[in-house]
Amino acid sequence: MKLRLKLVLLLVLIAITGFGFYLYQRYSLEKRYSFTPEKKHKNNVLRVGIIGDSWATGITIDTIIRDEFLRRGIKTEVISFGQPEAKTKQIYDNLYANPDQPYSSYEILHHNLDYCIILAGTSDAEGEMGAKFYAYYCSLIISDLARNSIEPVFVTMPAFGFKEETDSLDLLKKVRNEVSSLLIDNGSTRSLDEYRKQAGEMLKDTHLKDSSIVVPFNLVCDDYEKHKILYRNTGHLSTVGKQKMGRLIVEYILEKEKAGQKQSSDSNIVEAAQLKKNKRA
Repeated sequence: MKLRLKLVLLLVLIAITGFGFYLYQRYSLEKRYSFTPEKKHKNNVLRVGIIGDSWATGITIDTIIRDEFLRRGIKTEVISFGQPEAKTKQIYDNLYANPDQPYSSYEILHHNLDYCIILAGTSDAEGEMGAKFYAYYCSLIISDLARNSIEPVFVTMPAFGFKEETDSLDLLKKVRNEVSSLLIDNGSTRSLDEYRKQAGEMLKDTHLKDSSIVVPFNLVCDDYEKHKILYRNTGHLSTVGKQKMGRLIVEYILEKEKAGQKQSSDSNIVEAAQLKKNKRA
């Protein structure tokens, strides 16, 4: 009897230890990768990258972004790397994965890009990873892009069928999420607004907002239930939805391009005036 009890206790201990290790691996906040930024050179065409979860997979979003620029008379090179169901932690790791590894987005940091669009968040919310987890890895992605002289284009947490997605999870995943929600973020896993709020505070507190283009997804859709025509299913945009999001992203990038050109023009005027003044003196 004692031997049986000991075996039961041992199995329980192994199960608890295994579950604890699983939670640690799943929710832990890893350190930033070390890297040496590459030297940049001016491109002949605008180079744009896209990274993210399933929202960045396939060729559809690439084509939409490219066509939106072309419609405005701007030629671009667009490269896209997405991983279905990837959390922001995986998206960050993929930036530094060897090129021969599945879902590696190594080329993003080594293709002399001008901009990189970040499409992430639905998998974090569906997996109830917590607002702190989401904001932390978004900050690593954004800051590492900026340090490589790539302008981050951060699309905020999308509206989607959050309740439908979480309700459709199997029993084991629901139990896992219930347990983890008690341990992280004080229950902030239950609302998309918490994810948006935490990301907004992160951008402000770290000053990353100053070096990024922030595209508010609510300008694409502010209420999933009222605009289901924009969605193919509870977790993904339809072609119509992607086109609307693509137009918005391109508009924000072009606004930044125009602002940069104006700043450069104003700087040239000031320099010319100063040079003229120096000659007179």
